[in-house]
Amino acid sequence: MSEFSKYNQQNEVLDKEIDESSSDTPINGRIAIYDNIRSIPRIIELSHDSVKNFLDQTPQIIYSLSHQQGGLIPYTIIKEVVENLIHANFKEITITIMDGGNHIIVSDQGPGITDKVKAFMPGYSSATQSMKKYIRGVGSGLPIVKETITFSGGSVNIDDNIKNGTVISLKIEKPQIKTTDLKKEFLERNISETSTPDKGSKDYTDKTATVSIEDLDKKAKKSLQEDIENIKLSSRQIKVLSLILELEETGPSKIANELGFSLSTSYRELIFLESLGLLSLTESGKRKLTLTGEKYLEYYSNNF
Repeated sequence: MSEFSKYNQQNEVLDKEIDESSSDTPINGRIAIYDNIRSIPRIIELSHDSVKNFLDQTPQIIYSLSHQQGGLIPYTIIKEVVENLIHANFKEITITIMDGGNHIIVSDQGPGITDKVKAFMPGYSSATQSMKKYIRGVGSGLPIVKETITFSGGSVNIDDNIKNGTVISLKIEKPQIKTTDLKKEFLERNISETSTPDKGSKDYTDKTATVSIEDLDKKAKKSLQEDIENIKLSSRQIKVLSLILELEETGPSKIANELGFSLSTSYRELIFLESLGLLSLTESGKRKLTLTGEKYLEYYSNNF
């Protein structure tokens, strides 16, 4: 049998299996969520009654779960990798979420990917006619994944599963968001401006340093107030801050449900507010108000 005949035969089998899956055969899988590598993962069962429902809903579930942990992997990347499972006819799907949501592993037990280099190049595709009912099928998925995650400071890796199938690993480095220590900042910035007596003077004592720190503390508080007054937020962002004040800490899914925003919008607003120093990330992967965030809401309620 020629290579062309073998290829056609394999595609015919896949087409038949996908057509069967799209009718009434449920598509099942599991999501394993690790709080840390030493703990037993939490398991979430996936079950969808059609290919369309699986491809529509599974990326949203993974995105929500990973971002609740504090993950930063974009929705587009997750969706493209999930759609790639159609090439495995959705066989034995396992999705692993770890490292605070910033490492997602998607594995299957399908036929696997023979040429992993070409898989990341536009135009190379093994999509069949039946697959193209649900995906673009032009070889653009994994190239998009690679470009997007690399731009975001992460990486993607394709490996063979233990026996059959493929393992795709998505990893992104979590940025270290530092809260500005105003006293330290002013100390470094203004210590040279603080007039101090000569070392030989009898007035050169620890008292001078104490007065300087108190002076810097006043400057810091004044600067904080000025910074707060200069922050301009939309009504939607105010609602997010107010809800977090009420709940103490929360994630994007809760905000989306409570305020009627989309999940991606909720996540985007959280990241923006965090970048302003109004929110901070907790150990549980949720966001809470910083002191600056609390002061901003106090300022807003008193002036608007």
